Amino acid sequence: MKRKPCYFKKGDTIVYFFLSIFFFFAVRYAMSIDIVKGNKIEIYVDNQLKYVYPLQEKRKDYFIDTNLGGVNVQVENMKVRVISSNSPLKLCVKQGWISNTGDAIIGIPDRLLIKIVGNKKNEEEELDGIIR
Repeated sequence: MKRKPCYFKKGDTIVYFFLSIFFFFAVRYAMSIDIVKGNKIEIYVDNQLKYVYPLQEKRKDYFIDTNLGGVNVQVENMKVRVISSNSPLKLCVKQGWISNTGDAIIGIPDRLLIKIVGNKKNEEEELDGIIR
């Protein structure tokens, strides 16, 4: 009488048990992270903060002067994008809409950086320490 080969061993159940516990707690932690919504746009030209605009629902167009002539920026529905640019490849235009905190539009030839920033409910929670 031949024995059937067993592909599932006792050690496998222990490994699967610990992996399922690990993934359960990883998903639980990921679900508890607070998502910070962006509420303003910071626009840097030549590595200097030049403009700060609020994100808003109503459509608003801005012209940003750069070393290549400038770019047109559109804000609408709490999102931002670059409409037109004088750069040769227009990569900042092709990046499209951004809406999340930390997202950025970068225009290398224009030396332009547009990023969305947001404020936490309690700013003091974000600080690790103050040195005087």
